Amino acid sequence: MAIDPVERVRTLTHEIPLALDLPATLARLAALPPSLEAPYLTVCLDWRPQGDEPGQIRPPPPKRSQRRAAKFRHRHGISRRPSRQEVERQLVELLDRYGPHGPAFESLKADCDRLKTYLDEDLDPAAHGVVVIACHHESIFSPVPLDVPVATGAVAGPIPSLRPLVHAAEDYPSYAVLVADQDEAHLWLIERLTWERAVELEGDKYPVHQQQGGWSQRRYQTRADERVEHFAKAVAEETRRAFEEYSQEIEYLIIAADEPMFSALKDEFHESVAKKIIGRIQVSVEAYLTQVIDEAEPVVLQEERRRELEAVAAARDGAAAGGKGVTGPEDTLTALETRQVQTLVMNDDFSQPGWADYTLPLYGVGEVPQEHPAGGNPANLVATALEDEFVRLAIQSDAEVELVWSAVPITREELVHVPDADDPKPRAEAAQELDRLGGVAAVLRFALDAGRPTPEL
Repeated sequence: MAIDPVERVRTLTHEIPLALDLPATLARLAALPPSLEAPYLTVCLDWRPQGDEPGQIRPPPPKRSQRRAAKFRHRHGISRRPSRQEVERQLVELLDRYGPHGPAFESLKADCDRLKTYLDEDLDPAAHGVVVIACHHESIFSPVPLDVPVATGAVAGPIPSLRPLVHAAEDYPSYAVLVADQDEAHLWLIERLTWERAVELEGDKYPVHQQQGGWSQRRYQTRADERVEHFAKAVAEETRRAFEEYSQEIEYLIIAADEPMFSALKDEFHESVAKKIIGRIQVSVEAYLTQVIDEAEPVVLQEERRRELEAVAAARDGAAAGGKGVTGPEDTLTALETRQVQTLVMNDDFSQPGWADYTLPLYGVGEVPQEHPAGGNPANLVATALEDEFVRLAIQSDAEVELVWSAVPITREELVHVPDADDPKPRAEAAQELDRLGGVAAVLRFALDAGRPTPEL
């Protein structure tokens, strides 16, 4: 007798606030032309509020002697978003550096004014973070509100600083969690910090374990095993379909199921789904989604750290063999210039000065040289942040960017022992290995003669 234990399959969708196609956004921003007369302003804000209200903290009541003072009549208190206060201080420093007159100062001043208006009037209150790329001189104002936080800061340079957006795109990979037992299953497709799509399957209770006079124990167990196999097959097929129909590629799959169901699912998963399994968690089908995500996130982070270490090893081993890898700023920059990089691997805190002649274009490591290395006009040589150039050139050549987390996650037990302020910060294993290679490396698209990049013909 054929067994079809599935009574209902239901698909749910959840509109994520501020959902953006970050790869497309990064490609568009990386294509912006350099600006030499006036710099690009890149502002990042962790827009999560302090406390429960997103407005402002009320100021203390004025003293009696202050009640009639005009300067207190319109005092509204300080923002509940500490990042705004920090960015405003950094913007004042930038204006002082470029001021008090000239095209660069005027452009930055206009960018700061427009940024204030955007934050006050236009930014979606659901945003947890925002990155703004602006250059009034080039008529560019491109805010990117996000549903994940970003590190607060403001920088100015001849090109936009895209590393914060790469962080937002890379640090929150799309993954799925399948929570199942022998009666029901829930598949959650997680995008950044919440779910975007879910598939629910409900089964019947067949076969029912009857009292004496019903089926024999052996016959009952056979029917029960058949039911588990058929239910697992239906769950596996719905999982495959959901992965194929989803707008983003699902990178990982985490499973929460007891042993009989887990074994049955592994036997039924399509190969394209099975290869994405990275671990198991212990939650029941009745668990809240927040609990499911809390259990799944450490598994995802562990896999991300493993992949970072794998990428560093691939670049290191490729360079050592004189083949598909380069290490260090100089060789990595050359490989990027010749569009031979498949994956750029860079520590998230890597920073080094560089220079560029965007008219050629030509790039170099270190301070701006007094004479033009290619015999061009020295006036075209400008200082640039090498880390920003690396990211921009990688995106322009359709290379992947692997930013390696340098910080080691702190456990609750470690919080009990507060380290001394003079102690060096611990670094992740992948970051330490990359430090030894110069902080940056690359996996190449093809092997190179003598281990050196050569221009494409």
